[in-house]
Amino acid sequence: MTPRLLRLAACVRGWLALGTAVTLAITATYVGQGIAIAQALAVVFAGAPWQGVLVPLVVVSGMLVTRAALIWARELVIVATGRAMKDSLRRRLYAKLFELGPGYTAANRTGATQATVVDGVEKIDVYVSRFLSQLLGAAIGALAILTGLVLVDPLIGGVLFAGALAITATPLLARRLQAERAGWFWGLWRRLGAEYLDVLQGMTTLKAFGVSRERGRELSRESHEFYRASIGFVAVANLRTGAMGLLSVAGVSLAIGLGAVRLATGQLDVLGLLLVLLLAREAFRPLEELQKAYHSAYPAISAAGGVFELLDASPAVTEARQPQPQPASSSISFDRVSFGYRDGQDVVSELSFAVEEGRTVAIVGRSGAGKSTIVALLLRFFDPRSGRVLLGGRDIRELSLAQLRGLISVVAQDTYLFHGTVRDNLLLGRPDAAAEQVEVAAVAAGAHNFICRLPDGYDTVVGERGATLSGGERQRIAIARALLKDAPILVLDEATSSIDSAHEAEIQQALDRLAAGRTTLVIAHRLSTVRDADRILLLDHGRVAAAGTHAELLERSAGYQRLVAAQAVSR
Repeated sequence: MTPRLLRLAACVRGWLALGTAVTLAITATYVGQGIAIAQALAVVFAGAPWQGVLVPLVVVSGMLVTRAALIWARELVIVATGRAMKDSLRRRLYAKLFELGPGYTAANRTGATQATVVDGVEKIDVYVSRFLSQLLGAAIGALAILTGLVLVDPLIGGVLFAGALAITATPLLARRLQAERAGWFWGLWRRLGAEYLDVLQGMTTLKAFGVSRERGRELSRESHEFYRASIGFVAVANLRTGAMGLLSVAGVSLAIGLGAVRLATGQLDVLGLLLVLLLAREAFRPLEELQKAYHSAYPAISAAGGVFELLDASPAVTEARQPQPQPASSSISFDRVSFGYRDGQDVVSELSFAVEEGRTVAIVGRSGAGKSTIVALLLRFFDPRSGRVLLGGRDIRELSLAQLRGLISVVAQDTYLFHGTVRDNLLLGRPDAAAEQVEVAAVAAGAHNFICRLPDGYDTVVGERGATLSGGERQRIAIARALLKDAPILVLDEATSSIDSAHEAEIQQALDRLAAGRTTLVIAHRLSTVRDADRILLLDHGRVAAAGTHAELLERSAGYQRLVAAQAVSR
């Protein structure tokens, strides 16, 4: 049990209190049943009239019915506790992921993060809903029964107390050994999940290169390693369970033996012995049930490491403490900006340029020159190591992240469509848009006609990542989404690089309509798409090597001439 796991359970304190109360009530029914049976047997052994057993039998029947209802109620409480716990924790994790942004997801494997958010939360749910909800009830219940047995006979009660302490100490003694194996188990589980996700997402590539069998064998080896980790974890857990069971049986047997001896010597009456016989086992029952819950919940201690690692991660950027009003102008300026994803390796260095309001500036250059990094800095996925990025003359760090990103529409090279309908994906641009506004944007983007030809029109499900649509269709939806957002700043990040030449002209026309009247920053691979830009910046090793119109750069920039010549040859 760790303090941080306990703090995670703070959101379900009420449910845990209710679970404790129900657990105590269940224990009380076992005790009441044991006392009633002992009294009935004492009546029989004493040779008293049979009517003397009627009341105890009625009590036993009542306890059986009550316990059945309480066990049903406890299961409901456990489920409700788990649901509330998972809902609260997943909300925190998703909020943290959104706070961390693309910088975190780019640096961590998707499958491992998914295992943390999905499987890790499920493990913690078991720990909280099944273990913690029984912890206090089991401890109080066992203590109450043992105290009662001490009152019946101090010696026997002391023996049972010693047995209970030994049972309680067993998990603590085994914890270090089990923690090592649980950590290994959970680490392999996360890695295996990440590998399987990679294979599923890259299945086409694996098949195309004929390496699916080799990758399958690698997965088999990792699966076998996970199997070994599972066996090791279960072996230690079963060893602990067996030791606790042995201590329980030994404690009860010793107590009964002592009871028989003390009965024979006249130090204990028949009713006292019967109470020892029936309640000694009940003293250990809550602890054994708690041990079973602990066995199921123990992986949560290792899984919690990944959850806490995510919750403790520092975002690449932080919200402005006192956000300033939205700037009046939509001009963009980079003022001596330097930034690198790794220490000592700047992707852009002392970068300075400006985009006037309503103008279009294109940024071209070789792969790795830092073009897409400019977009990441403008959207404030990262903050520069030095220098400033300005909107309307105001440092973007003075704006709230929601405010900043609300001013910018992005049409990227790889359009991401979520599993859902066409309409759902379009409404990401403006969730409150009316159906007429959605259609107007689709018409302007050249998407309306093909959407109408889909089986259910705007209500057609596009599949994961828009798998049922072509690249050009996905790109038109992205343009329509940007039109619907109607932000004053537009970023086109190689928006036509994945489009075939047959559709490039149509897409470019839609992009031109989208850019009209907006401050536009174009990240371009195909120089044919930026000839009409008001200004073109040639980026080289993170710096502006040349600037001007297409004609001016052709005339005086050798680097730009080489780019043009290389693309002419590639055609």
